[in-house]
Amino acid sequence: MSEACEIPAPFENLHGALWFACNYTHGTLPSTPLARMSGGNPEGRGLGGLNGAGQAGMILAEVDQLDPLRRNVIRARFTRRGVPCACKASCCSGERKNPEWVQAIERLTEDSLQALSGCAAHYKLRRAMVEKYFGARVILGDAALACGVNRDTASNHNGRVTGLLREAEKLGMYEIEGRLKRAGVID
Repeated sequence: MSEACEIPAPFENLHGALWFACNYTHGTLPSTPLARMSGGNPEGRGLGGLNGAGQAGMILAEVDQLDPLRRNVIRARFTRRGVPCACKASCCSGERKNPEWVQAIERLTEDSLQALSGCAAHYKLRRAMVEKYFGARVILGDAALACGVNRDTASNHNGRVTGLLREAEKLGMYEIEGRLKRAGVID
């Protein structure tokens, strides 16, 4: 009687797989302290080089099969906002915005109009709401003031945009988890 040899999935959880894939492509995947001490990367179970690039590509191909709103929510959630910058300009902080994160935020800013149908919604205010949802340091009251919008109106709009993004994220995560389990990428 022989037992089937089971190959472990490359990732233990969904968040690890998505973080790895969304940040591997530009070499922005930070090394964890444990990985530096042990000389490996336990999150991706040792994936590096072409194997890592291939695994990241397969995961992102699954993400790209999602509805555009869900895809962009996942990309905005798991892609680093900033990437290292070595321009050495006096005004540089050593980090610049990640173009993939910016692109996802721009698309979600347009998609946020779905939650605000029938309302005149200022682009910069919607952008601030979307960035705030994904953890950027945004003071909504300041953004409302800069756009000439009443704070209460901005707060109401923020609740609607947040609801749209939260629902899209919940459904997107559920869908991508199923896809990655079927593909054998996560346990």
